[in-house]
Amino acid sequence: MRTGSLARRLSRPIASLGLAALVSLLLSPPARAAEPVSPAVTTSGVHFVDRAGRIVILRGVDVSYQSRLAEKVVELHANFARVRVPWVEIQARRGRFDPGELRSLDTFVAYLTARHVNVELDLRGRELPRWVNLGRFHVRHAPAPRGAYLDFVRMIVKRYMGNPRVIGFGIFNEPRPALGGVEGSLRLDRQMLEWQAGIRDAILAIDPLTTVFFNVRGGALGAEACFRCAGFRLVHTVLDWHDFYNGCCGSGLDATDDNWVPNWSQTHNQLSTRYHGTARNQWLNLAIPWRRTHLLGIPMIVGEWGARNDDVRNRVYNEQMEEIFRRQGISWARWDLDCVSTFGLVSHGLLNEQGRWLASEILGTG
Repeated sequence: MRTGSLARRLSRPIASLGLAALVSLLLSPPARAAEPVSPAVTTSGVHFVDRAGRIVILRGVDVSYQSRLAEKVVELHANFARVRVPWVEIQARRGRFDPGELRSLDTFVAYLTARHVNVELDLRGRELPRWVNLGRFHVRHAPAPRGAYLDFVRMIVKRYMGNPRVIGFGIFNEPRPALGGVEGSLRLDRQMLEWQAGIRDAILAIDPLTTVFFNVRGGALGAEACFRCAGFRLVHTVLDWHDFYNGCCGSGLDATDDNWVPNWSQTHNQLSTRYHGTARNQWLNLAIPWRRTHLLGIPMIVGEWGARNDDVRNRVYNEQMEEIFRRQGISWARWDLDCVSTFGLVSHGLLNEQGRWLASEILGTG
């Protein structure tokens, strides 16, 4: 999902951290190791594993580093946080990385990793810095020139590759063509992967031990793409599937598994306040990336999922999804910890009903 300027205006650095925790963080330098270190969690076949080779199921939450909610990640008993790092915030001006934003990011990451929370830095690029020149590349391939985005990516990877709890980096978040109304096709999916292949390679050239998280096209399309044709190598990669499907209509996708049927608005929880899907249909949708990643031999993660707080049947949805995750051993991050979203897990500084349910589920399965 996208986050807008309202969230940024309402967010602040981590002002609510306890004094002792804040002092500890200020005394700890940001991770800027000269050499990569072995991450606490990596990939092996279709699984996440720890350094001893034991399978790890990541259960966590999406969160902005600009929020005041680092403590809530720990309160959820999460072992994973997918931390949003918007390019537009870190590099609002050409050739300059904002030192204040980087300090806030350092502090947020240090708080989580000191408490053994594994972190993916979700390097978001869909909202572009104003100085980025779009040009024809924007229309043909993806919403930013790759070279400009790579400067930002390389800086972040070098900054955090010495922290073993920063287990990976996400590419762009839901990349898609600029032209609206374009139907999916294997050719279009290949274009999106070709654009991302150079970013994947650049990340692993800096830190060959890390993991690269990626969507093919949008949040939940393109699983059947030809990775070899696109030059997208799969070593140390994870397919990130974003699942807000409302379970209405079989798998929700057409025969190519590449377009929503009947359309996006009628198949997603974002526009619904009364969930009416079935567990069977939810699995028909999730089985598409699950089977594909097992064929490819890489892990998948459901990096975003959720139902609105005002959905009168969100508990039904939550329980259906958690049962599938538990049965199939799927890792996940719940959208969203921040409190300005209709999906937010925090209200008035406290975990709300869905937040408390999530904490109970993580504690019960952890």
